[in-house]
Amino acid sequence: MPQLYKRFSLSRREWGHALFLILNGLIKKVIVSDYIAVNFVDRIFSNPEFFSGFENLLGIYGYGLQIYCDFSGYTDIAIGVALMLGFRLPLNFNSPYKARNLTDFWRRWHISLSRWLKDYLYIPLGGSRKGKIRTLMNLLITMLLGGLWHGAAWRFVLWGGLHGIGLALHKVWNHIIPGRRSVDSVLTRFFSVFLTFNFVTFCWLFFRAESIEKIGTIFSRIQYGFWPGNVIEMLLSYSSVLVTISAGYILHFLPVRVKESYRGLFIRMPVVVKMVVVYLVGIILYNMQTIDIQPFIYFRF
Repeated sequence: MPQLYKRFSLSRREWGHALFLILNGLIKKVIVSDYIAVNFVDRIFSNPEFFSGFENLLGIYGYGLQIYCDFSGYTDIAIGVALMLGFRLPLNFNSPYKARNLTDFWRRWHISLSRWLKDYLYIPLGGSRKGKIRTLMNLLITMLLGGLWHGAAWRFVLWGGLHGIGLALHKVWNHIIPGRRSVDSVLTRFFSVFLTFNFVTFCWLFFRAESIEKIGTIFSRIQYGFWPGNVIEMLLSYSSVLVTISAGYILHFLPVRVKESYRGLFIRMPVVVKMVVVYLVGIILYNMQTIDIQPFIYFRF
């Protein structure tokens, strides 16, 4: 709010950063999220019974990337446009799939919502001030209400409940093994990220599926209709989509120093070079856009 009363100011570096955020957000939304949604993910979730278990499983991982690129892309665009208007908004996504546990995930994913849930639900309920059992109950209630906020459906309640249980279990784990931080090997970090990523991705199934019945169908196809013999045929049929999904996840998991290096390179470019980059990205976006307009996922909430 105090920024509303400050005189407008925007440095050349900030303008370059704002332009980078807008381009980055458009690339995430149009080239990655919309493309894999229209050409793969939406088909799987609309009629999971028509696809093998392997395709259903890849559809879940595809949606994990789709919702991240859709929502973080929308956020990047919003923050970039706001910066061009002179408003400095805080970071809202911080490579969430790099999280080493569920608590860390919610410090990285939709940070504004996480802070809102903490300040207006978790802390008023008592937070961690009223004993260990009450703390676990407060976490569960907060996440159940956070799930219900997305829609009055059991699948959203289940999504929030699973995250609440996961957060509570992480609290218990921290209490049982307080010295866990002393063991911080590369292998430990890898498995921590791997387990957290797969749990979060599994939970997205309840967030995306159209009904509880569809969730049951997807589980059934994965369990009984995996059909390993059709994997090669499927990889060839959806090669461009799978390359896009793979590239999206690789870019997400790049070290921070690599991302900062190409962001800094763009910011330091002369204005003429920036405009050339904008023009080239615009051409790519125009050719990659889908026939039907794909609204941002979070606009429905």
